Amino acid sequence: MHNPWRTRATGGFAGASMMLTITAVFYALGRLPLPLVGLSVLLAAGAFGFGLYARRRAERFDADLGNGPPVP
Repeated sequence: MHNPWRTRATGGFAGASMMLTITAVFYALGRLPLPLVGLSVLLAAGAFGFGLYARRRAERFDADLGNGPPVP
């Protein structure tokens, strides 16, 4: 069975990394004002937090695979 939370966790971490990289490049070039840098860092922190949440859900999903089908 495919665990859909694995790809979401990876996407959350990749999204946070990409946001911070782009922010750093444009700030270094002088194209991004400081308030937008702060906003970008907050959004990246949110994406990273979602990645942590998705990783925890993926671990629980994997742990539940060995328990069999749910009992009604």
